[in-house]
Amino acid sequence: MSPAPTTAVICLGGAPAPANDNRNTTLSISVKSKSDLQTAVPVSSTSSSLSSITIRVNATELTDLYDPLALASLVSSLAPGGAVRVEIIGGSGGGVDLAPVNDSFVLAGLGSESERRDGPDRILTARKKAQEPASNKSAPIKLNLGGGSSSAVKINLNDGDDDDDDDMVDEDDLLAEEGAGGVLAPPPAVDAAARAAAADDCGGRKACDDCTCGRAEQEAMERAAGGGAAVADENRPKQVPSSSCGNCSKGDAFRCAGCPYLGKPAFKPGEEHLVLDLADDL
Repeated sequence: MSPAPTTAVICLGGAPAPANDNRNTTLSISVKSKSDLQTAVPVSSTSSSLSSITIRVNATELTDLYDPLALASLVSSLAPGGAVRVEIIGGSGGGVDLAPVNDSFVLAGLGSESERRDGPDRILTARKKAQEPASNKSAPIKLNLGGGSSSAVKINLNDGDDDDDDDMVDEDDLLAEEGAGGVLAPPPAVDAAARAAAADDCGGRKACDDCTCGRAEQEAMERAAGGGAAVADENRPKQVPSSSCGNCSKGDAFRCAGCPYLGKPAFKPGEEHLVLDLADDL
C-alpha cells in the first residue's frame, strides 16, 4: 500500500514539474485550464493532510491560468500550519503583476510569509493558520464572592421600593402651597380697585390746579351733573372736555393714564363730540 501524499505540486499550462519531485509522497497534478484549478486536488483523499501545496506557472501564463478565487478551495486539503507556494517560472526579471497571487492569499485566509527570487523564478509563500494548542484555551474561572463561605452572594437590584429617588425633585411638590413646603406659591389675588388706583396718575386725589390731562374738566362735569340742576334735554350733547396736553386726538399711545378718551379711536381736533352710530345693516 502506497503512503498517503504529504505534498501536492500543481503545474499550470506548460510549467515544468520540479526536478526533486518525490513521487512516493508528492501528488503531482497538471492543469491546463483556469477553471480546473479549484478542483485540482481531490478533497476526499487529502482532506487536511497536506503539509504544503506548490503551484507552478509560467510568468507569461499567470494572468490566463491562475485563478485567485480557486486557492480558497484548495486550502481545505492543507493541514493547519501548512504552506502554499506559488512559483512563477521566469518571473524574476520584472514586468509580472503579482497582485492576483497576493489577492488569492487574502481571499483564502492565508498569511503572507515571504517573497523571494530563486534564479530566474520568483516564489511567493503563505501559510495556513495553525490550530492553537488545547492547553492555551482559556478555561472558565469560578469566582468566589463569599470570602471562603459556600453560600452564594445575592445582589438585590430592586428591594421593592420603586420610588427610591431621594435625590430627585418631585414636580408635584413644586406646585404645593408655600406653607406646605412648596417652592412655587400660587399667584396672589388681584385687587381690581387697587389696580385702578395705581393706574391713576393723580394718585386718587383731586385734579391738579394746572391740570393738563383733562381730569379737571371731567370732575367739573360730574359735579354739575350730580349736585346742580337736572339736565332738561337728554339729547343735548354733553360738554366735551378740552385737551390741555394736545395729545388726546392722537390715540391711546399718546394719551395720559387718566385721559377721558382712553379706548377711543384717534380723531381730528374739534371732532371730539362726534359719536359713531354703528349698526348692523341686516
